Amino acid sequence: MNAKLQGTGFGLALALVLASCAKAPSAPLPPAEVTVRTAVAVAESVRRIRSYPGIAQSVHSVAISARVAGFLEKQNAKDGATVKAGELLFTIDERPFVAQLAAARATLAQTEAQVPSAQAALDQSQRDVERNAPLASSGGVSKQSFDQMKTKVSQSDAQLTAAKAAVVAARAQVEIAELNLSYCRITAPCDGVIGKAAATEGQMVGPGYTVQLNQLVQMNPMWVEFSPSATEWPLVKERMESGEVKATIVYGGVETLQATGVVTFASNVVNAQTSTITLRVTFDNASGAFKPGTFCNVKLDLGEIPGVVMVPTRALVARETDFYVWRVKQDQTVENLRVVASIREEERVGIVEGIAAGDRVVVAGTQKLRAGSKVKEEQAAK
Repeated sequence: MNAKLQGTGFGLALALVLASCAKAPSAPLPPAEVTVRTAVAVAESVRRIRSYPGIAQSVHSVAISARVAGFLEKQNAKDGATVKAGELLFTIDERPFVAQLAAARATLAQTEAQVPSAQAALDQSQRDVERNAPLASSGGVSKQSFDQMKTKVSQSDAQLTAAKAAVVAARAQVEIAELNLSYCRITAPCDGVIGKAAATEGQMVGPGYTVQLNQLVQMNPMWVEFSPSATEWPLVKERMESGEVKATIVYGGVETLQATGVVTFASNVVNAQTSTITLRVTFDNASGAFKPGTFCNVKLDLGEIPGVVMVPTRALVARETDFYVWRVKQDQTVENLRVVASIREEERVGIVEGIAAGDRVVVAGTQKLRAGSKVKEEQAAK
């Protein structure tokens, strides 16, 4: 009897244990809200600015050379000086060229003096022919004598032609002598800045010696050349045909040193090796901050794009070759959307596909997000 009661008690206890284990599991705890910062996508008109590396160049760079051989008498402008067009830069010893000019002028005077006598001889021989022509017809003058008179006319005419040619040659020698004398004073062909002289006073310069004396570069205006991809040329061409294409030129990375200009040249060929096309911007350099050879950043203004959906760049999440954003839905949960970015403007980026204006996207706290995560906005610090 006691054994039976004990068996019954054990069975009851076992039933109670099994009943307690058979209860439904409790519901999982709701996921914790993720604190994030968000921003609203806004549609607005945006300037299409493209940035390229470029190199500043002088519009007019001239090698200052000695065109005649002689002793360099004086350097009239100091190295690195800013000069005006026509300003005297160097002087070569003029004395040999003054003497050559005097000799050329004397030769010219002698040849010019020969022309009147040659003309008089021609006139006399022509009169002799005219006077003796009737006598030659009537037999009063022999045919041989008359032929000699006509030969003399031809000879006199040739002598006059030679005398006139000698005058022309002598005048040319005078002009050459005058030019050589003028080359002794070397002046600036344009406004600009000269560099370091390649010859010193007292040195023999000119052909056969030191020819280039210095380099003069025009500083204002200036050029900057850069090479965008050939695929961008149609857009640039369209803008050039509709008006000026403006650009901002930044001196290296120094944003405070800037200049503005317009595109004035596009190469007529594409570089087959790099698939780029060379463009040139002419800009004002009145301050003289830019020097030839300066590496610049060219910001090309390619017009305005209306209705671009702009979001902070921080909203983009890169994954492999694509970009994604976390969009906040009305129930405060998030979804991960692939987007296509286009234009970039400082700390913002334009989206052409994936989200619309008015959508709210996460800009901070994306590391903890999963699809369906519930978010709450981070409170601003007081």
